[in-house]
Amino acid sequence: MPGLLLDTDLAAAQHAFKGPEPARELGFTVLHQKLELEIDFTTQSLTGRTEITIVPQTRDLKTIRIHARQCSIKRGKVLVNGLPANFNYEDPMKSLDIPKYVDWGANQYHLQRDRLGKLTGDKKESELEEHAGHGNGTQELTVPKGGDPKDHTALEIAIPKGVRVEEIDLFSEGAATPLGQRSSMGVAARMSVADNMLTPKTATEPAGRFQPLTVSIEFSTNYWRDGLQFVGLAEGDARFPYVYSKHWIDSGTASCIFPCVDDPAMRCLWDVTIKCSRMLGDALKRKPAAVRHHKGALPGKKDLPAGTASTLKEIEEFAVPLSEEEKLLEMVVVCSGELTDESVDLDDSSKKIVKFQCNRVVAPQHIGFAIGPFEQVDLSEFREDEDGEKLGQGQAVQVVGYCLPGRADEVRHTCAPMAHALDHFSLRFGMYPFSQYSLVFVDDQVFDVEHTASLSLCSTRLLIREDIIDPEVENIRTLVHALASQWFGVGIVPQDRGDRWITIGLSHYMAGLFMKDLCGNNEYAFRQKTLTDRLVELDISRPSLYALGEALHVGPFERDFMKLKAPLVLFILDKRIIKASGSAGLTRVLSKLIIAANTGQPEESALNTRDFRRLVDKVTKYRQTEPFWNQWILGSGCPRFSISQKFNKKRLVVEMTISQKQDTLPTQRSLKKPCFTRMLKEELHGVWAGDLQPVFTGPMTIRIHEADGTPYEHIVEIREGVQKIEIPYNTKYKRLKRSRRQKERLAGAAVDISGEGGDDALYYCLGDVLQTPADVAEWGLADWDAETEARMDQESYEWIRIDADFEWLCEKSFTSMPSYMYISQLQQDRDVVAQQESMLFLSNTVPHNLVSTFLVRTLMDTRYFHGIRTMAAGLLQKHAALKTGWIGLKHLEKAYHEFFCYPDSKMARSNDFTDKRAYWVETSIPKSLAQIRDTRGDCPKEARQLILDMLRFNDNGNNEYSDNHKVANLLSCLADSLIPVREEGAGEVFKGDDEEEEDEPSQFKTIVLDELDRYRRMDEWIDSYQNIYTTTVLDCKRRLMKAKVIPIEPLDFAQYLHDGTSDFVRIKAFEALMDLGFLTNNAVASLLLNVLSTDSSPYTRHHLFERLFLGLATVASGENKPIEPPPPAPNGDVEMQTEEDGLIVQDASTEARQAHIARTTSIFGAVAALKEDLKGNAAIKTALWKAIKSSVIGVYEQRDLLDICNILYEAVESMIVKLKLPCFWKVEYLGKGHLVFKQTGKVRKAPRKPILNVKPPKVSLGTAAPPARPAPPQVRLSFTSNAGAMRPPKRPLPVEATPSSEGPPAKKRIVKLKVPSAKLLQIQSLPPKPTIKREKSSPSSQSSSTPRPSPKVSPVISVASVAASTTSASSAPASLAVPPSTPGDASRVKVRKPLPDSAGGRKPLPGAPPKPRTESAPVPLVKKTTLKLKLKTPSSSQPPPS
Repeated sequence: MPGLLLDTDLAAAQHAFKGPEPARELGFTVLHQKLELEIDFTTQSLTGRTEITIVPQTRDLKTIRIHARQCSIKRGKVLVNGLPANFNYEDPMKSLDIPKYVDWGANQYHLQRDRLGKLTGDKKESELEEHAGHGNGTQELTVPKGGDPKDHTALEIAIPKGVRVEEIDLFSEGAATPLGQRSSMGVAARMSVADNMLTPKTATEPAGRFQPLTVSIEFSTNYWRDGLQFVGLAEGDARFPYVYSKHWIDSGTASCIFPCVDDPAMRCLWDVTIKCSRMLGDALKRKPAAVRHHKGALPGKKDLPAGTASTLKEIEEFAVPLSEEEKLLEMVVVCSGELTDESVDLDDSSKKIVKFQCNRVVAPQHIGFAIGPFEQVDLSEFREDEDGEKLGQGQAVQVVGYCLPGRADEVRHTCAPMAHALDHFSLRFGMYPFSQYSLVFVDDQVFDVEHTASLSLCSTRLLIREDIIDPEVENIRTLVHALASQWFGVGIVPQDRGDRWITIGLSHYMAGLFMKDLCGNNEYAFRQKTLTDRLVELDISRPSLYALGEALHVGPFERDFMKLKAPLVLFILDKRIIKASGSAGLTRVLSKLIIAANTGQPEESALNTRDFRRLVDKVTKYRQTEPFWNQWILGSGCPRFSISQKFNKKRLVVEMTISQKQDTLPTQRSLKKPCFTRMLKEELHGVWAGDLQPVFTGPMTIRIHEADGTPYEHIVEIREGVQKIEIPYNTKYKRLKRSRRQKERLAGAAVDISGEGGDDALYYCLGDVLQTPADVAEWGLADWDAETEARMDQESYEWIRIDADFEWLCEKSFTSMPSYMYISQLQQDRDVVAQQESMLFLSNTVPHNLVSTFLVRTLMDTRYFHGIRTMAAGLLQKHAALKTGWIGLKHLEKAYHEFFCYPDSKMARSNDFTDKRAYWVETSIPKSLAQIRDTRGDCPKEARQLILDMLRFNDNGNNEYSDNHKVANLLSCLADSLIPVREEGAGEVFKGDDEEEEDEPSQFKTIVLDELDRYRRMDEWIDSYQNIYTTTVLDCKRRLMKAKVIPIEPLDFAQYLHDGTSDFVRIKAFEALMDLGFLTNNAVASLLLNVLSTDSSPYTRHHLFERLFLGLATVASGENKPIEPPPPAPNGDVEMQTEEDGLIVQDASTEARQAHIARTTSIFGAVAALKEDLKGNAAIKTALWKAIKSSVIGVYEQRDLLDICNILYEAVESMIVKLKLPCFWKVEYLGKGHLVFKQTGKVRKAPRKPILNVKPPKVSLGTAAPPARPAPPQVRLSFTSNAGAMRPPKRPLPVEATPSSEGPPAKKRIVKLKVPSAKLLQIQSLPPKPTIKREKSSPSSQSSSTPRPSPKVSPVISVASVAASTTSASSAPASLAVPPSTPGDASRVKVRKPLPDSAGGRKPLPGAPPKPRTESAPVPLVKKTTLKLKLKTPSSSQPPPS
């Protein structure tokens, strides 16, 4: 596709993927850092001072490099050992601001992206040529990464001459203490990848060799793009005012708050002092303003006597209106570390000083704090007595929660298990690394949790009331993971980016083990199986776990994928270790890691992939870690097994063939809209898929349940892609016949489901309900036919399970195992994973009465795990078909009436959610009913009416739990029931003659729309949980409009787009508009870009960015594009006909089909179509660039907008530069030799004397033009911006060729010469040589060389700067512009261009002097460039001129 070609060079791809490299040796390590911060709420500013104690690593240390962003540092405020030091500081965040002296647009996106390189680590456009190696002029999507954070340290401090770096005696008192030595680990061993093997980097010298230095910096910050988030201070924001620190997975956020060495590996000890107001009223009280009143009167005080000429009055004013009670709320400071002191400021009694100390080395990005009127909730009161006794006296850690006033009860309910979780982790794995643990719940946070030392900043979206059921488990899981991250993520950190999978995987693995104890084994196993199936579906063309660590900054989807895969890989590793060695598995490994980090050196708290593998080998004695690491950590993908089995009666063996088919997946798959953003960003940022694993190896457990019901396990080793296995058979007699067992049950023979009833106890353990003849007749149940029973009696085993111990993350499919074996596994295997596998098999079966029978028995048997029962309810809708007599619909109705209605009645009982398992089953039944479709693709009337009755007769008056989620689920099901499902190729829908039946669907649709509006209005008066009613109604209308059930009404969503609307509702409204294709609407697109670039909430901006990409995906896929008939064939043979409804009778043209396939199967085709559809939309282009210039968005938000420009618009190297015209000055003589110069507003628009006074020559036909005058000396201008040197302009067009009649027209050839930048500069800066005379002249040549008169000077001077030799990822490499060949060129001789040589430039060839240059001199380039020359040479028959 044009403009979307990828670089296939492997070296360039690898370099592009690696991303910003870690900080190199700075020449020192950080020993300790002291922070003193003061927050001003009225001005939203911060002033502070920091002392950084460093230990030099070399005597030659001359410059100290510190990271600092968006702060101001005054001269004389930087000290080294108490002496003033010279420093150089330039705020890197100013790179986000577009320079005012240039007029850029969306086509100059690459210039702004170059400026962001120091913040994001992206290579400049001029440097891409070295890595891409493209010379064909094609555009690519990849943006190679690189850059050295050391070069991007904004603050460079020169060590004063009075400070010397001296060596000290390690045994003297001045030597660095052992505690200080702990900080030196920041520059300890790092990792490199070579030949897929991890090798450590040589460690640095000991930290205590040189005398420590103290660097003191005073700073202030008045505007915030990143670092701190102020809440409740904006106009119209009614929330309580407070502030908290923001964090990011990569470095760069901490340096936005205070100067530091912002490298995750440079960890040290911390002392933090925060000064703030004591009360909320003091924090919001503006400083007294002096107001001058003239004429002796005070406003509003007419009865007061007139005073002097001017009177001063202090007006007390608050930034936010507060009540008297709110003014007295105490401001609480929560910070990382341990609270050591809190006192009143002696200079200002309205302020207080709070001190914290962190005695464990942590990175700057893990220092967080929050200041506001928080309520404190002691969560230690929920600690179980048994845990406290096990921990011992004084070992229990205090757990405290902080929230805004009025939400303490929600914190108590949500965080009730946190104290128990902390004790559980401490007892099972190791002691908590800090002295206390705090949770602060704040608004507007992008992610649900941010992890800092001893403090978790949590979103208020996680808080739930006691009556909320649905999000309870997942919210608690998120908080438990936040606690586990204090061990792995903060206390123990990854050594390199590629090692992030360890800390992320271990923290989620720990959280999963606790949730297993909290919710039960079945819940844990069922979730692991569900996540495994999801991983197998997603892990296609994705990077490996190790490589993915370098790409987590690309988008949240990369982090979500790592959160999914990493703990699952550790889960199966634990399974294999326990099976092979019988040890405690990974639990013992985690204990070793935590103990070493708590008691050992800091180096032991930095994990890398190789050392982690060695520790696993050493602790567990498991010797198969190398192939496991290569396949699951360094490799990508998941295995897909195809199994065939056959019983050999002669040899009494089961012959099995296990084939791996992951390499046979189709190469061309449909491009789904949810994947568009990920695939686009991965292509833009060079995130490549890992190598496909053709064969996965390892042990596998095969369990055969033989005829006597006894399971026999066989462990086999998978070593090949197609492996044949023979498993011996053990049973020597046949099993009991099923008919006999059924008779025994009907006779009243009881079966002990506890497993103690003998050999036959495993038969019919589950699913044995509804067995009586009355039940069978009432429910319409079916049974096996005689033929199937005979086949079952002949089988030698009940069923076979592959990977019975869950040691693989794979897809398994049997090619020849009968369906009745899956039924036996569903009913007789107690493992919930085995039952889940049987349900997954039944989900792929055709509609059948017998399958519906087993599903409804599973649904009605309360002994099944509730997840299995909900799966059964969801599968029953597939068996509600005409061929089965709609038996699935009947079973769903009967099940609902049996469980949730009064006996022998269809009246629903009042809600009672005390049994949460029954609640989940109840919510699954209407979902299944809404998916039933008749032969026309419509939902039957009975199913729709039953859902409507559930909603109308919903009674929650006697229920202690909220029914918000139940009502929202019913509304969504009603909307689903209205959406028809038409199969491709289906003919015209049959319409009956009965008018009543004809009107019933439309009447039902009207009723459903009325119900949707009723609950939407209800939510305006009584808020539901997170406005779930409104968001559900908006989503229902979106789906109905998209399915063309109701007309598209954008005003239904536009009314929720204004400021002040709930974030959840506003985001949902934008999502609906984008999904309906309204990105092409200029008003909607401009509003979306305006909101996502100006909204004060980072959470809202983040989600609106996702909705913007959703809109791009909708346009790219062509979903809402109107169908246009293709033009007729040129020969006129094919005539395209179109029906009234727009249905094209004949197929579209080949080009149209190919374009549609390209945009729906390839990211390149989708982007090309997107670019074609939006290329002429000037409104979106303007709004997009306006959003880029916003002063609210952060670094990565602006980068995302620039990426959108990259895919939509061609890069243009030229730009308009704005120069200020000179102003007139006036002077005033004050006497005694004093002169006062003042600048006026008048500007000089023309020079006092004309620069050139040359009249154009008069040329008449038939006469020769006068000889050209030498050009005057050229005035050269150079410009310098934050982005670095400007790109060199293009060379001028060649002079007009002189006519010649010698020889045929010359052929064009392109000669590519690589010229160093210095030589290129020298060539371009050569002065003109007008004195060189031409050997041959002609009237045309003389006329063309005559200088033109100078133009008039305009108020704004525009200078076009066109790069001639740089190559970027978004434009073709520029070459010298050559006029196109014309018929008259045959008689002309082309003028040659000077070529560079070692002397700085070639002399012009005889007879072809160069034309005088008229453009400004370029600024020197840094990198080598490729100079393209187009030379016109004679044909091969004539020798070239000498």
